[in-house]
Amino acid sequence: MDIRELSKFPAAVLVSGLAFYVAGLLGDVVVHVPPQAQLAIRIEPPPPPVPAGAAEQVPSIAARLAKADPAAGEAFAKQVCGICHSFDEGGKAVIGPNLYNVVGGPHAHMAGFAYSDGMKNRSGNWTFAELDAWLTKPSALVPGTRMTFAGLPNPQLRANVIAWLRTLSPSPVPLPEVTDAAPVKTGELPPVGPLLASADAKAGEAFAKTICMICHSVNEGGRAIVGPNLYNVVGGPHAHMEGYAYSEAMKAKSGPWTYEELNRWLYKPSEYAPGTKMAFPGIADAQLRANVIAWLRSLSADPQPLP
Repeated sequence: MDIRELSKFPAAVLVSGLAFYVAGLLGDVVVHVPPQAQLAIRIEPPPPPVPAGAAEQVPSIAARLAKADPAAGEAFAKQVCGICHSFDEGGKAVIGPNLYNVVGGPHAHMAGFAYSDGMKNRSGNWTFAELDAWLTKPSALVPGTRMTFAGLPNPQLRANVIAWLRTLSPSPVPLPEVTDAAPVKTGELPPVGPLLASADAKAGEAFAKTICMICHSVNEGGRAIVGPNLYNVVGGPHAHMEGYAYSEAMKAKSGPWTYEELNRWLYKPSEYAPGTKMAFPGIADAQLRANVIAWLRSLSADPQPLP
């Protein structure tokens, strides 16, 4: 092949490159694309993790009921709960029981309805605190319940619904007294004695089964789980379980677990004994604390006298 023919190949490549370059310059002049003011799709970074213990403590059901909106509770209930429940006096069961007069009534309050064994075996009545726990997660309060609703994570929405359910009665149950309107220190809590006089040990047990018994055993001679066994704790020493690895803060506490000491402990463990291993944030509702203490008192062959 003639060498002149070979030289045409690099020349063609060079000319093509120059042509593309010139076309690009002309295109930028003829068609001007302004820079974007913002991205078409913004990918936000994930939120930072919440530090342990930084979660806001939920106000007591009494405090939430004091500012509850029954109309908002009714609107939600009729849209969501009304799929399975009737609300009028004498109303028939749908999938679930009629809910008229449920607040303050027995757990299996509707005669003839086929409740689960877990619900039929619950004694006592539907208190505000129990309804709040039930609406938070029904399956946690009553294992084996036929209620398929997952629960309401919004605390104020639960209070709104309960406030409206309270109105479904010819004689609504009185609202509970608000005892946590302002933050108080454990040493400034009102005496628990008057609340113990009307405490519901069964309601305390129901709460304990969903919260306390995750970490504690309660039978005589029971083993430690995460926390110590609680049998005979009322009236016993603070570090009452032999062989359990209590925190230095708890070992330093002298004297027995009196009703008032237990009240302050259950209100806010980390404030009562700084450095405690107890991760539970506490019980803001005063009557619920009294219910739990009344139940703890029953865990004994010889319960301590009430104050």
